[in-house]
Amino acid sequence: MSEALWKAKPVIASAVGGIPLQIKHKYSGILSHSIDGTSHYLKQLLNEPEYAQKLGINGKEHIKNNFLITRHIRDYLLLFISLYHEEDVIYL
Repeated sequence: MSEALWKAKPVIASAVGGIPLQIKHKYSGILSHSIDGTSHYLKQLLNEPEYAQKLGINGKEHIKNNFLITRHIRDYLLLFISLYHEEDVIYL
């Protein structure tokens, strides 16, 4: 799932398990609850290639910001900086 999103491909997936954590419905991909829903969204993506491309771009950005090791490193850096500084809010 995240591999397809990282490749900036439009994704239609079942809304089960951890998949909704990786896909924001109609923003970074499509979450479907049935076969009929899947066919409906597949037709939509085929008829609207600009929308399909935008889903792919948003999906890649979502994965980059939330699921790569660089996000973990950023979180640790913010933790260490916040322990060092007295301010209430720390910005990188």
